[in-house]
Amino acid sequence: MNILFLCNKNPYPERDGGCMAMNVNINEMVARGYFVKVLAVNSTKNFTDIETISEDYRRATSYESIFFDLRVRPLQFIATYFTGKSPHIVRFVSKEFKQRLKELLSERNFDMVILESLFMCPYIDIIRQNSHARIVLRAHNIEYKIWQRICAATKNPLKKLLLIHVSNSLKRYELKSICKVDKIAAITDVDAAYFSANTRVPVVTVPFGFNLEKMIIPEGVSFEKDSLFHIGAMNWMPNVEGIKWFLDKVWPMVHKALPTVKFYLAGRSMPQEFYRDMPENVVVVGEVDDAKEFMCSKNIMVVPLLSGSGMRIKIIEGMAMHKAIVTTTVGAEGIDLENGRDVIIADDAIAMADGIVRLFKECNFATKIGAAAGETVKKYDITAACNQLLA
Repeated sequence: MNILFLCNKNPYPERDGGCMAMNVNINEMVARGYFVKVLAVNSTKNFTDIETISEDYRRATSYESIFFDLRVRPLQFIATYFTGKSPHIVRFVSKEFKQRLKELLSERNFDMVILESLFMCPYIDIIRQNSHARIVLRAHNIEYKIWQRICAATKNPLKKLLLIHVSNSLKRYELKSICKVDKIAAITDVDAAYFSANTRVPVVTVPFGFNLEKMIIPEGVSFEKDSLFHIGAMNWMPNVEGIKWFLDKVWPMVHKALPTVKFYLAGRSMPQEFYRDMPENVVVVGEVDDAKEFMCSKNIMVVPLLSGSGMRIKIIEGMAMHKAIVTTTVGAEGIDLENGRDVIIADDAIAMADGIVRLFKECNFATKIGAAAGETVKKYDITAACNQLLA
């Protein structure tokens, strides 16, 4: 089987959950002996020097990337008000990418083209015109809902007006695009239900999968007991929004109850404002060399998401590492888990602070939560997920 992956960012190195979600399937397809070709967007937002990627990986995936300048251009943004286009989508349209895609489709007969996210849908027509391949949209999120939730929480009138345009135009494009592919592989049942209600295109849930062997916690690893942590890409607005809320509303209560506990904030593209005037016992780490090593070195994990869609890969990763996790309903969305058994779910500041304090004060409870999470997460093995995608 010949499979072409069109990726909205470099899937490798695995800088965030989106990269992990793409790369784990790419690696699994390669391991099964299929011909895999990756054509990725290399952007200002997620830039990778391709020469730093291992030669073995590039050879196994026939790896190529094309540079995109994804910075927001004010005039281009204003123009979308009159054209009705999505300001997010127009940034992902490239003549160079179109030309290279045409060449690839003429060089080899692909059986399947996997569009990694909605942002690769501008190339559907090019694929149809130059190939008989089946087109699968791997929907990591319901994209417009992320912005709709952010808009609902925004109080600034001007910003709200801009976000309404972003959300509505993205929704129109999303509803149009999901009708143009052959299959939709949603990452959660919640997302799958939405897509099924809005298109006749067959939809299947294919959750994030991971290699269980690679998630085994090394023996003898110790962690800082009085530590709370968050790790996630900080150029993703829902993460920034959630952390600001946590620091403002939740952390003061946690710090008062647990004055020796430190909160570690890690993730790439950390905004400069987080390095200034942080509350007491908040340690801004920024980007870490090894996310798994960082997570192993800390105790309780917090994912205070107020907006977003899809599945939070870092929660899956934390569960696999037997971490006790405190999150929100939005953070837990799409993951098959039970509140109070696998994680603690809290949607207001008081409940979240209480949950964190309980995990620190009742060590056996935290251990029990982490152990249950480690068992529950086994259902997300990559072999089963890949079988669903191929079927």
